[in-house]
Amino acid sequence: MWKLSPFAVSILFLTGCNDGESGNDDPPGKDGEPKIEGSSPPTQATNLASLDLAGDRKLIAPLSDAYRRIDPTVDGWQTETFSESAARQLDRLAKSLQKSDDLASGTLANSAIKTLEALASTDYRSPSLRPQLAEVLNSEELLVHRFAPSPPPASEERDKFNQGKDGFVAAMKQFLTQGNLQSVTHAKFKVSYVEVTDKKASTRVLVQLDGPSASTPGITQINATWDCSWSDSATEQPLLAKIEVVEYEEVIKQGKTLFTDMTDAVVGDLDSFRKQYAFGVDHWRLRIPAHLGMTVTGHHGLAVGDVNGDELEDVYLCADGGLPNRLLIQQPDGRFRDATRESGADWLDSSASALLLDLDNDGDQDLVVGLAWYVVLMENDGSGRFTEKAVYESRGQILSMAAADFDKDGDLDLFLCGYQGNGQELRQGALAMPIPFHDANNGGANTLLKNQGSWKFEDQTASSGLDQNNQRFSFAAVWEDYDNDGDLDLYVANDFGRNNLYHNQEGVFTDVAAVAGVEDKAAGMSVGWSDVDHDGHMDLYVSNMFSNAGNRITYQNQFNAKAGAGDKAAFQRFARGNTLFQNLGNGSFSDISEPAGVTMGRWAWGSVFADFNNDSLEDIIVANGFISSTDTGDL
Repeated sequence: MWKLSPFAVSILFLTGCNDGESGNDDPPGKDGEPKIEGSSPPTQATNLASLDLAGDRKLIAPLSDAYRRIDPTVDGWQTETFSESAARQLDRLAKSLQKSDDLASGTLANSAIKTLEALASTDYRSPSLRPQLAEVLNSEELLVHRFAPSPPPASEERDKFNQGKDGFVAAMKQFLTQGNLQSVTHAKFKVSYVEVTDKKASTRVLVQLDGPSASTPGITQINATWDCSWSDSATEQPLLAKIEVVEYEEVIKQGKTLFTDMTDAVVGDLDSFRKQYAFGVDHWRLRIPAHLGMTVTGHHGLAVGDVNGDELEDVYLCADGGLPNRLLIQQPDGRFRDATRESGADWLDSSASALLLDLDNDGDQDLVVGLAWYVVLMENDGSGRFTEKAVYESRGQILSMAAADFDKDGDLDLFLCGYQGNGQELRQGALAMPIPFHDANNGGANTLLKNQGSWKFEDQTASSGLDQNNQRFSFAAVWEDYDNDGDLDLYVANDFGRNNLYHNQEGVFTDVAAVAGVEDKAAGMSVGWSDVDHDGHMDLYVSNMFSNAGNRITYQNQFNAKAGAGDKAAFQRFARGNTLFQNLGNGSFSDISEPAGVTMGRWAWGSVFADFNNDSLEDIIVANGFISSTDTGDL
C-alpha cells in the first residue's frame, strides 16, 4: 500500500478526497498500482497553461498587467525593442550556419551565403572572428585554446580585414573553417547588453556553436563574446555593421565523447521509469490536481547508497506530491530493479530530499526522507527494507538536508534546510514571496536535529547558534572544516539574498559570512567545497542563476530608476550567475569567479566537484534548467 504521512492525510481530509473520490476514473495499473499516466482533473497549470495569451481572453488583474508589459513598447523600453529585433537577426544567423554540412572544405551552402549577405550592412567592417589563440590545456581527451585580448590596433589596421557584405561572408567562413568545425550542429546567439542611439545601436552577444570536429574525430565547441555594432536601429531588421571579439574559447573533445547516456540501458525497461520519471515537470503539472494541496515544482532529489550490502550502489528517488518515491536496486549487470513496494519507503508526499546513511551505527544504510514540513527516519534491516522509527516536524519546508557529526560524539546529526514557512499555511506554487526580493529574511527556518542515540533526536537549532540569520529560503547546505581547526563548519545557500557561513567552535556556531566575504547575495541553489588550487584550504563554489535578460536589463538607466546604487548593484549581482570563492587561509575568501570563468552556469540548480577526466584536478558539473515553455531560445 502506498504510504502517506500524517500531514498528507490531513490534506486529503480537509479537501474531502479519499481513494474513491479522487476524480481520476482511470483503472489501476498492474498489480493494483495506482495508474499515474493519462488524463486527470483540473490541474495546477489550469489558471495559466489553458489561457491563450495571444488571444482575447481576459486575465486576472495581476497577470493582465504583467503580460501587457511583455511588449517593451508599452513601457517605452527602446533598448528592449531593439534587443528583440537584433535577436531575430541573430536567430537567422544561427539557422544559416546550421545549413552547411562540409565547412572543412571552406564552402557554405548558397542559402547560408544569401542569408549572411542580407544580415550585413554595406559598410560592414571587422577583424578576424577567430583571433590568435593560446593553448591552455592539452590532455589526452581535451584540447582548449583561448583568446587573450591585447590592446587594439589602430582603427585602419583593425578594420581592413573584412569589409562590406562580401567581407562579412568571408569573416564567417573563416570563423567556421579555422574553428575546426566540420559542420554546425548547434548555434545560439544571445544579446546580453544593448545600447541604442538615434541611428545606431551596439550589443554584447554571447555565442555558442558546436559540431563534429574537422581535423580529428570528436566534438568542437566554440564559446565567444562579441561586441556588435548595428545600423538602422529604428527598423525591425537592423544590419550588422561591425563585430569585435571580446572573449573566445575553443574546446575540442578528442576521440569519443566523455559521457554516454545509459538511462535507457539501465532503467528503460522499468514501469516506474516509463510511466513516471520519463516525463518532466511540465507533464505532471498538467495532471496532478492542485486542490489536493500537492504542488509540482520539480524540486526533488535523490540519495545514493548500498542499501542491501552487496557492494553495489542503489538509488532512492524523490518525487513531487501525488507521485511515489522509488527505490531502485542495482543488479550485477548494471541494470536496476524497482524495489519500492518491498522497501516500505514508497511515500506519496511531496518529497524534495533524502539521505542514505548509518544513523544507528549498525553498519547498514538507513533512510532519511524530507516530506514537505516533516522528516521521516527509517531503519534499514540490512536488506533494503525500511521501518519507520521517528517523525519530526520542521519549521520550514524541507528542500534539502545535510548530515555530519558536528559535536564529534560519534553519531550523525541532521541539518534540515527550510524554504517556505509554516506548513499549516499550505502555500502554493513554486516560489514564495521573499521580502525584499534581493535580501529576504522571511522564509522558513532551518533545523538542526542532534542525534541522541536510540533513534531519538533533539532540536538544538537555537542552543547551537544556528538560529542566527535563519529565515532566508534555504536551498542547500554542506558541512566542511574550512579553517582546518578539526571540527565541521556549515555553509548554507539561500535563494533570495545572503548566504550563511556558520563557524563551529566546539558545537556552537556563529554566522561569519559577512566577515569572511561569502554572503554572495544572489539566488543560491547549491554549494560545494574543493581545494581547487591545492593549497591545503578548501575553496567554495555556489550555484546561482545566470540571467541573460537580467544582465541586459539591470544595467539600463531606465531599470528601477528610483532605486539607489546599492539596490541596483544587488539586482545586477542576482543576474551574474555562479560564484567561486578562493579560501585565503586566514578566515576570509576572495571572489575569483570571473577570472576563473565559472559564472555562466545558466539557471543553475545542483553543482558538484568531480574529476571527470582523471587528471587529478576537480572539475565542476552544474545541473541547470527550470519549468519551460515552447520557447527554445535559451543559450
